[in-house]
Amino acid sequence: MQRPQRRITFKRLAFGPAAFSLALGASAVSAQDNGQLEAVFRKVSAAEVTIVKAIGAGNSRQLSKTGTELGRIIEAALKRREDGGTVTSCDMAAHSLAFLAVSAADGLANKGEPRQLLIEDARAAASDFQKDMAACEKQAGKKTGSHTSVEKALRAL
Repeated sequence: MQRPQRRITFKRLAFGPAAFSLALGASAVSAQDNGQLEAVFRKVSAAEVTIVKAIGAGNSRQLSKTGTELGRIIEAALKRREDGGTVTSCDMAAHSLAFLAVSAADGLANKGEPRQLLIEDARAAASDFQKDMAACEKQAGKKTGSHTSVEKALRAL
């Protein structure tokens, strides 16, 4: 038994608008993700400059404040992951930089062996930050730069 050709045509026509709306929804989500990625990239880049200046000045209060600001980015990334979203390389760079800032702030506040251990933790985080930031720049479509300034500032301590 053959089916009439009209029914098949109507089914194909009904699928067209649904496919179009799905594709449009996916591109809107992608544009939102790109905008969010760009915003995180800008915040992390600005925080990097602030942290280098704060380390150079020995300003543990500014380091703690910047670490707290980066913590908001990390919390948003965790919430996104819990909701089934993805964590970007820029979110990971924010995490590395926040850990570096908090470790350096605590290191500046301490003396002796605790200070050395905290500064070593900050140096390890600086290495992670360089890798994460290179991946972030690649993901954001930016030119890959050198992010050794934080490590150099830590060496000066």
